[in-house]
Amino acid sequence: MKTYKPSTTDLDRKLDSKIKEKFSANFMSNAKWKKLIDGLVENAELIKRVNFKKILDEKIGQLYITADLCYDFDYWSNGFEGMNSLNGWLLYKEIEWISFPSEFLDENNNLNSQNIAEIEKILKQIGEFRISKDSIELKLNCYG
Repeated sequence: MKTYKPSTTDLDRKLDSKIKEKFSANFMSNAKWKKLIDGLVENAELIKRVNFKKILDEKIGQLYITADLCYDFDYWSNGFEGMNSLNGWLLYKEIEWISFPSEFLDENNNLNSQNIAEIEKILKQIGEFRISKDSIELKLNCYG
């Protein structure tokens, strides 16, 4: 069995400094992240696109949520392995927000949609999150 043990000392220092500088509140814990991912995996058939923004840069990536993701193999108590478009390890604490767009272009440039009202119901069943919503997207804020 794989074990999640990346070398994170420098990254942790940079993240902690940026979080302290930029935010006054942390809305997510590692346990809450794990519960969120478990719930998204259980409802993967409804979730077609999940975008995310990392704290340390302005890149927007995509999380790949599928029904066959497995705890202790694809994701751990403190991060993901390779289930994102930016590749590599992704610690939960690196993520500023995730969003579920109502419409998006797929890799073939086809317009797709997802029901963000249904996704919001799923999120509310999973737990209490800081959510904002408009007609374009549902956003879960990890920091504030």
